[in-house]
Amino acid sequence: MTPVEILGYLALALLLASAAMRTITWLRILAMPANLAIIAYGAFSMRYPIALVGAVLFFLNAWRLWEMRQLVAVTRAATAAGSAPITMDWLLPYMRPLALPADAVLFRKGDAADALYFISHGRVRMEEMDKELGEGTLFGEIGLFSDHKVRTATATAVGDCSLLVVSAEKVRELFFQNPEFGFFLTGLITRRLAEDAAAGTLRP
Repeated sequence: MTPVEILGYLALALLLASAAMRTITWLRILAMPANLAIIAYGAFSMRYPIALVGAVLFFLNAWRLWEMRQLVAVTRAATAAGSAPITMDWLLPYMRPLALPADAVLFRKGDAADALYFISHGRVRMEEMDKELGEGTLFGEIGLFSDHKVRTATATAVGDCSLLVVSAEKVRELFFQNPEFGFFLTGLITRRLAEDAAAGTLRP
């Protein structure tokens, strides 16, 4: 067996090992040396398109692994300090901006809970709760994990608002992929429920 063939089999073995990982982080970690082996195999066998594919996969896996590490670091800090302010830096790669004009309805009571929201500018009023949420507030998290997954209040923009939105599917994906994020979100929901119970209100 030639050294080039050994590189090919090594790349295959590492790819199979990465596919067997239970968590996305370890999948990325094992995929990266597999990508390096693919690059070496393509280069030494003069099959340059294969080497190029390996290089693209390596940088993609490295970038996603860096994003995951950032997520884990911030959520670990958040869970270690329960009173720390909420920061959206670790969710920004997964969020999209949404602008709401004054008096626009974001969702109504009974609507499907299909997203999580963060107020970056302006205020949002929860009609049935008779409560306004200001800048820096994360909301809509409880509806995503409730039995019926519906909103319990109508959300209306108070003046022009700028929101950041992440889909329910992405929130659940992050929840199951990263235990630290899941713990952070569980702690957040618990604190919100305790606050609402004390105030006699419900969250959307």
